[in-house]
Formats: sequence, C-alpha cells, structure tokens
Amino acid sequence: MADNNAESSGLGELEVDEGLFGFDLDLEEGGDDGSGFRFQNDPARPQQRSNITERKGAIDVRCVGKDVIHGYLKSGDEPATLIVYEFQFDPRKPGRRIISGDANFLFSPRNGGGSEPEVLKIAPKGRMTLVQTRQTESITNGAEGKLGAAQFGAELGGTVKWEKTVSRETTDATTIVGTIDTKGRNYGAPNAVSWTLMENKSTKTGVPAFFRTAVLLKREDDSEFESSFDIKVSADMASRFASLFGKTPIDDPIIYDPSMPPTNKLRKYDTDNLGEIDLQELNLVTFGTATEK
Repeated sequence: MADNNAESSGLGELEVDEGLFGFDLDLEEGGDDGSGFRFQNDPARPQQRSNITERKGAIDVRCVGKDVIHGYLKSGDEPATLIVYEFQFDPRKPGRRIISGDANFLFSPRNGGGSEPEVLKIAPKGRMTLVQTRQTESITNGAEGKLGAAQFGAELGGTVKWEKTVSRETTDATTIVGTIDTKGRNYGAPNAVSWTLMENKSTKTGVPAFFRTAVLLKREDDSEFESSFDIKVSADMASRFASLFGKTPIDDPIIYDPSMPPTNKLRKYDTDNLGEIDLQELNLVTFGTATEK
C-alpha cells in the first residue's frame, strides 16, 4: 500500500498508466462511493446506453455516447452509423490533474455473428496542438585547460575554463492524437479508433477537461454490432496515491441497433447522407465545462 505521505513529499509526477476501465486497477481499494462498480447494459433495454462509463474519486472520469445516428453514407445507399462521444475529466481536489489519457474503441459483430463495421472517418484525426507555449533555454558547456609559463626555471601555472553558451527557443503544447486502427488481426479494413491526450509539460495544466469526438462507420447490413473499450490515464503523483478509484471490473460493451431512431441531441442529421457531414464540426475540446447545445 502506498505511503500516505507521498502527497506532500514533493516527488513530482510519475507517469504510470492507471487503468480505469476495461482492465484491473492496481491501487488500494477505496475511492468515493460508486467508484468500484461496473457499468452494465439495462436488461430491459440493453441497446445503446448513453452513459458509457463513469468513475468517481480524486479525479472523476466520464464518457457518454452523446449522439448515435444510423443511416446511409450517400443518397440513401450503403448503411452507415455516426457515433459522437463526450469525455469529461474533473479533479475533485486542488492540484490534482491527469497528465495523459488514452481512449480506445473496438467495433465488432454482436455475439460473433453478422458483419464487422468498418471505420471510415474520425474527428479529431492526426496530431493537433492546443495552448502552445514558448520559452528560451540557455545551455552552457565548459572545459578546463592548463595555462602556464616557464620563468627562471620554474613553471607558473593555473587553469582557465572555456565556456560556450547556446540559447534556444523551445515550444510545448497540449497535444491530442487521433488514429484509425486495425486490431485483432493484421488484414482487412480498420475496425478500431483511439485518441491520446497529453498535457503541456511546461505549464502542467493537465489534459483538457472536456473532449468530444466523432466516428463514422460503414456497415454491410442492419445487424446489431457492439463496441468494447478501455480508457487509461496517467495521473500526477498526489492523485495516484489518493485512492483514485476502487478496483474496477470490466464495463459491458455498448450494443448498437441500426433499427433505432437517431438521437439528434447536438443537431438534426441527414441520415441519408452521413458521409457528407464534416466531423470536425462535431469535434470540441475545452479546458472547462462545455455548454450544452
């Protein structure tokens, strides 16, 4: 068990992945009420639960399915699904923060049957930076040499230090990386997505508090499919030793039913032309709480 004095010891950050969902969390048992239970599908209505997962502790972490839209890619042809996720990272105590976070989603046929969805687009995709900072660093390199002279048969000597100072400007930023992935096999179309958030190491302000992403899937038919997921974070040292969460079981996968109507929470979507939507319009990143539309 961790030493309770770690919080005030000034040890700084330890970038160790703290598994929050989808795998074991090797911290001491505890945390706030509700921190150790798994999120399950409602037996009466198991499809498309909106509250994907939440964990409460020194830092709260939540993920919801904001919008799920089943339709077609273009002109009512080729089945497709658009999914919008929202993540929230909320420290409950002063000075606590998340240094980095990883969210991974894998799409697969329901119960091994039916066809596997293909990931066509995501937002954000690639590498994006926020709140870039610049600072000037000076690096001095030195070497000592012997300075001497022969006079009256004796050597008068000493040492001199030669120094070279180089100034350079360095930049840092909060970084988000989004990728389309292929998991569980080394062939075929991509079936997974992942996002990584990293704090600005210079300012140490943690990852953004609110993060919205979008995924466009191509389907072969209207059979149910599901998404399994895991979300990992690296916390600052104080949070790591403060019983972030209890030991967490695996959350139920999300079941998607293409026969269900569109949610239309953020906007009204053209279900016959989901491929024409600019996913970047749905993407949102803030360091505070997002305003509901």
